[in-house]
Amino acid sequence: MADQTLARYVNERSLLRLLRVEGATTRADMARQLKLTPATVTRLVAEMAERGLLREVARPAATEAGREPGRPGVAVALAPDGACFLGVEIGVGVLRFALIDLAAQIVSSSERKVSSATSPAAVVAIIAAELAALSADPAYQGRIRGVGVTVPGLVTLDGFVVHLPILGWKSVNLSELLSAATDLPVLVENNAAAAAFGAVYTEPRLPSLCTIFLKLGTGLGGAAIINGRLMRGAYGTGGEFGHIRIAEDGIRCSCGQSGCLETFVNLAALARETGDDQGAGLADLVALPAAVAGAAAAGEARALAAIETLARHLARGIVVLVNIFNPTTVVLGGVMRPILPLVLPLVERDVAEHIVPGMRMPEFRLSSLGIFECAIGAATLAHQRAFGLPELGTGEGES
Repeated sequence: MADQTLARYVNERSLLRLLRVEGATTRADMARQLKLTPATVTRLVAEMAERGLLREVARPAATEAGREPGRPGVAVALAPDGACFLGVEIGVGVLRFALIDLAAQIVSSSERKVSSATSPAAVVAIIAAELAALSADPAYQGRIRGVGVTVPGLVTLDGFVVHLPILGWKSVNLSELLSAATDLPVLVENNAAAAAFGAVYTEPRLPSLCTIFLKLGTGLGGAAIINGRLMRGAYGTGGEFGHIRIAEDGIRCSCGQSGCLETFVNLAALARETGDDQGAGLADLVALPAAVAGAAAAGEARALAAIETLARHLARGIVVLVNIFNPTTVVLGGVMRPILPLVLPLVERDVAEHIVPGMRMPEFRLSSLGIFECAIGAATLAHQRAFGLPELGTGEGES
């Protein structure tokens, strides 16, 4: 009986993943691709449709061999409203919320300004209130299956925030606080790691055996996704790409060292290069990339030089990552996005010149998730935990 239960669990999640990636598919195609008997697929589809996870949709006859022209076939698709997942980004002075459906599409997003000195308990209370409000909405009532939360700092595999200097948090069992505030499954993840996972998970048909994601903002976070798996290291705190050392000296980093990559490519570095660092607050820094992009478009020399300098430093770090990981794709995101279209070709040029000769150049992309990328990523992690197979080595999950 236990073996049958496990087999059904594996088959259900394999079927859900297939439909998420491929879209509407006939029962015959599902049986062929998953190497299951038609009877097994028919039974699974019936059970999952009854639970509101799947639905039948019309499929044009031209796509099915053997059918008469004009007669529609029947395919099976995900029922997007069958389940929802909430993602939350705890940022500096802001909380961002994103709700995704079973098809991993965004159905709702919002943000709330908070004091940058807000305590962990107060933040959890705000998250719980938002979750309660969404759960009471008839559109989502009874459908929210899990919650993912991100923070811009070190997080262990069990959701313990080790160090979060930008918010003044240290040694916070955030997972425990969240679990006490809701009966839903919760997870806690580093913000850049979540954004990286979301960038891959929401576009599953894009070829990407290995993706490196870099999030540029007040710091520089990063993550590697290999064969659909978020690589976190033995204890969950890997992927601190911002602390690759690219110089012997420089501005002292939040980690206590000098020469870290993030100190050369973050918002403060951009402000120094443009001369806008005198008395600049967080709001000024966040608005700076758009202002620099505008100035560069107008041909202002200092803005163009600042972009060139930032790109040169960023390329040094990416060269190290490309030489180590040999990625298929490098994705850039974060609040620097207004200048990233200008940075990207410069980075590509420098990386091509300095990676190990013979190493294949990765494809460079900009994140398509926008300002809610961390919250969306957190929601996709909750989605994957509910409907993926991380513990069975099927190519999705964490490592």
